[in-house]
Amino acid sequence: MENPNITIGIAFVAGILSFLSPCVLPLVPGYISLMSGVSVDTLKEGGSGSRARRAVIINSLAFNAGLSVIFLALGTTAGLVGASITSNPWVRIIGGLIIIAFGLQLIGLLKISALYKDTRFFSNDKPRGPLGSFTLGIAFAAGWTPCIGPILGGILGLAAASGGWRSGLVLSAFYSLGLAVPFLLPGLGINQFLAFYGKFRKHLHKVEVVSGVVLIVVGLLVMSGQSTLLASSRLAAFLPNAEGWIKVKSTAPATSAPSAAGTNFEPAPQVQFQTLAGQSFTLGQVRGQVVLLNFWATWCIPCREEIPVLNAMQHELEAKGLKIIGASLEDTAEGVESYQREVRRFEYQVLVGGSEAKAKFGGTPLPTTYLIDREGRIRQKIIGARDRAGWEAAVKPLLDEAMTTAKNEN
Repeated sequence: MENPNITIGIAFVAGILSFLSPCVLPLVPGYISLMSGVSVDTLKEGGSGSRARRAVIINSLAFNAGLSVIFLALGTTAGLVGASITSNPWVRIIGGLIIIAFGLQLIGLLKISALYKDTRFFSNDKPRGPLGSFTLGIAFAAGWTPCIGPILGGILGLAAASGGWRSGLVLSAFYSLGLAVPFLLPGLGINQFLAFYGKFRKHLHKVEVVSGVVLIVVGLLVMSGQSTLLASSRLAAFLPNAEGWIKVKSTAPATSAPSAAGTNFEPAPQVQFQTLAGQSFTLGQVRGQVVLLNFWATWCIPCREEIPVLNAMQHELEAKGLKIIGASLEDTAEGVESYQREVRRFEYQVLVGGSEAKAKFGGTPLPTTYLIDREGRIRQKIIGARDRAGWEAAVKPLLDEAMTTAKNEN
């Protein structure tokens, strides 16, 4: 499954749509009352003053925290599992079909009985304080998952398609945020919420239809491998790198690369790329250099964050024989030129690939990098972004190895 770095806005809106669904919205006043320990009628009258309002706010925050635990766990797991099966196109196709089925369910064209019920098991006792509300949030998320399953399932499908646990965590976090934030608003103004609900209730099915259409479109994109269309280079210039907020220390070993002597390494495919000027290019043209072949796309936000690091490495290590190449299999030369003007400028060679390159190098999450030695052999495949230390740990042993070999031959 390919790596669509789906915008966090899609996940956030999906959370809001879940809140506005018939599964959740009509029951919100009851939950507010349950969390605060104050009846809905009393809340409508402004009873218990600031004390009741403070209890609603504190307990709502605790409830939202508990709510997020389940969804974060589901999203992270989906991303992690998706990363392990990312090369199987059938997984992408089946995942897309499931998302489409969820969309048809929301529209009403498909009837999946399991998605019309919830599995809540609550005590008659009111939760006691923030801890009780936190537990209630966990119970809500776990019990309501079948009912909001279509929308949540679409987000989990995108999390799996993201090809990494960090992408899954980010998507599920913003889905949780979209669902959780509206829970705070009724507590701040129950009368306003009830007035809103009275006017909005006739549109509940429209929310389901809109959600269903969105899921069908997303499912088609995921199934066809065109989920990259959900983002663009122009949009990428303004989007934060949400995955970059999660700092993970590189675990790449700093030891030297395996000795080339007596070892069989797979040669890098000699497929045709094109330069931004439209000229033909193959990896054979850089034989004799250590090549860092970095596959990226204009929609890929983590890819954007790597460019300054790779720029600096090209300048500093070029004299030692390093050649950094950025290759896009999804963009045109014009699209890359536009990206350089609006988002990031490359200071190393950038290529675009056609169908032949996609057949040999496609079907992996982005960014994906191949380290190729001076003899044109693939020495390492790296999936995901790295910081400067992580890249140097992978590249310098190959550069040193090549220099040592040259000295021995002399």
